This record gives sequence, C-alpha cells and structure tokens, in this order.
Amino acid sequence: MDNHPNIENENGEQQEAQADEQEQIDAAAAAAETKRRHLKIDSVLARKGKFPLRNRKKINVLIEEFLVKLEDDIHDMFFENELTDADTYDALDSDRDTEEEVETALRFFPEVLSRRKDVYAGRFRYPIQELALAHDVQNGKYQCNVKTVLFIPIVARLAIEFDLFEEDERGGLLLGFGRYGDNTLHQLMLTDQTIEGDNREQQHEAVDDKFLQVLIQLRKLGLLKKEDIQRYDLLHCLCGEDYFAEKRLRFLVEWDPNALTQTDRFGHVPLDYMVRSIQGFESVFEYGIRYFPKKKGISLLFHTSNSWLTPFHYACKHFGYEKVKKIIEDTLGRYSSTPINSADALLSAAIDENVHLYGVYFLLRRDPDMLQKLLSSSPSSTSMAVADCDINININTNCINDTTDEVNSRKEKDRKRKRCID
Repeated sequence: MDNHPNIENENGEQQEAQADEQEQIDAAAAAAETKRRHLKIDSVLARKGKFPLRNRKKINVLIEEFLVKLEDDIHDMFFENELTDADTYDALDSDRDTEEEVETALRFFPEVLSRRKDVYAGRFRYPIQELALAHDVQNGKYQCNVKTVLFIPIVARLAIEFDLFEEDERGGLLLGFGRYGDNTLHQLMLTDQTIEGDNREQQHEAVDDKFLQVLIQLRKLGLLKKEDIQRYDLLHCLCGEDYFAEKRLRFLVEWDPNALTQTDRFGHVPLDYMVRSIQGFESVFEYGIRYFPKKKGISLLFHTSNSWLTPFHYACKHFGYEKVKKIIEDTLGRYSSTPINSADALLSAAIDENVHLYGVYFLLRRDPDMLQKLLSSSPSSTSMAVADCDINININTNCINDTTDEVNSRKEKDRKRKRCID
C-alpha cells in the first residue's frame, strides 16, 4: 500500500517525458516539412519559365498576393500592441525579435513606415507613433510598451534613409498627434500609470531603463538634440509623471542643466511638477543646487508661475512643511563647499518679479543678520533696495497654505499640460 504513491509519481513522470519527446518529434517534423516547401517554392520560381502559360499566370498572381499580404503584415506588426497573455503574444517583441530582423523586413517594404492606420475612431498614426505605448486589453488603458519601444531608433533611421518624411520631421519622431500636438519624444517621457502588484517598482524601473536606452540611442544617431529638451518641454513632461523616472531625469539634466530653469507655457519650472514623489522633488532640487549653487538654485524653490504659487508651496502642500524644510536644509548642507551667496541671492530674490517674496523671507530666516550686514556695507543704491525689502517683508509660514481655488486651478493646468495619447 505504501508503494502506490511512488508508482503513480513514476508513471506521471514517464508520461510527461513521453509527451515532451513527442512534442519535440512533431516540432522537428514540422520544421522539416516547412523547409521542404521552401525549397520547392525556390525551385518552382527558378524554373517558372518552363511551366505552361496558365501556370505562369497563376504563379504571377500568387506572387503579387504574397507580397501584398506580407507588406500588410509587416505594417500591422507595428500596430498590434495590445498586451495580452505572454503565451499568446506574437507581435513585435525586442526580447525575441532582433533589430537586424526588423531592418531586413523594412528594407524590403520601407513604404510601410509612411503608411498611417486608423487606430481608434478616426485617429490615424504612423508606425513610429505606436511603438512607445501599448493597449492593455484588461482595463482599456494605454501603458508603456517595453516590448516595442527599442525599435524606435531603427524605424526613424530607416525612414530618414528612404526619405519618407520631411527633413524637419526626423524620420517621423517629431510628427505631432493628439489634441496637444505631442510627438514621439513626448511619449518617451511617459511613465506607466497602470502598473500594479508587489513588483511594480521593478516594472517601473524596467520602463525607465528601456526608455532611457532609446533616448541614448537617438542621441548617438543625432536624432535627439540638446535643444529638444527645452523646445519640447521634455523635462517638464518627465517631472509631471506619476512615477519618479530617476535615470531619464539624470540623462536630461546632465545634458542640459539650464532646462531646470526653463518655464513652460503656464509659467512653471520643472520643479513645480515634481510633487508626486518626495524623492523626485529632492532630486530635482538637488540638481538645481548642484548646477546653480550661488543663487539661482535656491530661487527655483520660490519661482512664481502664472498662478503665483511656487514649487515650495506645492511641495509643502503635498509632503508637509517640516519634510520639505528638512530636504532643503539637508541638500544645502551637502553642498556646503559651494555655499549660497546669501547676499546676492537675497537681492536677486527681492528684485526678481518671478521670485515669490517668501523666498526673501526664507533666506532671511537662514541668516537673520544679513540685512544689517548689507545695510552697513552696501552702497546707497543697494541699501535702498535692501530697505525696501525690509519694508515689504510681512510674511509668515501661513503663506504656504494655498487656497482651494488656487490648488484646483493648478490641478486643471496640470491636467492640460499632461501629455495626451489620444
């Protein structure tokens, strides 16, 4: 009786081994049959002229039909981006398909890259515009597509080689779409808003890694230029995403630190948008201090937008005043070897209409004796400016408590700024 379970296990293992062996035999037989058919087709085409007229005509029809269907299938390959079960997914996949294979297909049918397709309700897209995002059939939303995004550089390169778009469209990279005229570069700033589960941090990192690889490759090919970062508000877009994409942030900032000080159409600097992640807020602020240590870096905290709110206000609202204050002091402490020029920073904040007066108050709280020092050592014109600051400073920490209307106004602008995939 005790041996029965062992016998059953042995029988089960034998049956499983036999099934695997039979599957391998069937696969080998299918491969052999496929090869035989290919050789036969090659032979038929090589001796086509020896066939009767009727057969030659039929061969011509079949060849034309084959080429049309193959071209359509290659075109469809770029648009079938619905993420389904891994076992049934057979669309373009960089984990399986190589760049060489994709390039081979496109060199036979380059025109597919300039053919648009109605992807949804009259929304037409080119293949390059469908490689960064995927459609999640379970929730109907779009998410970042790590399976196809790596093919963007080769698609753009071949489109340029075959002269399929205008020169200023860079192989389709800069073609606008959607209600805000976003392009593929904007898509490469997106993070995934549909990721769930215990391993979501790893999935977010995978998206950041893959999208960064594309940006690096585009830069090497000369298809992503430094001026694009500010021209298309790329840093603003990245900072406005829900997930803190640390690697892409570093890539953009280290390439063009001045983008940290750029304002978008709403008057916001990138730091304004980094309010969904306290780590992201700290990183962007630290970059500001690293690249602009004397006065401009600290002033970014108090830059006023069209709504007269500042990154400092938004951060305090989302993370709390004490946490934000600690981040600021810790960051300034790490860069104590290149300390803020408090006097210049104070005067700059006082006369710059784009810097909130709370910035002046903040600097004075850090160095209460600064006004007296300036008044006793500065020329008369500077003394007048400092005195004017002193008269107008009647601020306390209550200024971080924005009104509901102001916050709602900011959220509405943020929604408009968010990159649209429609």
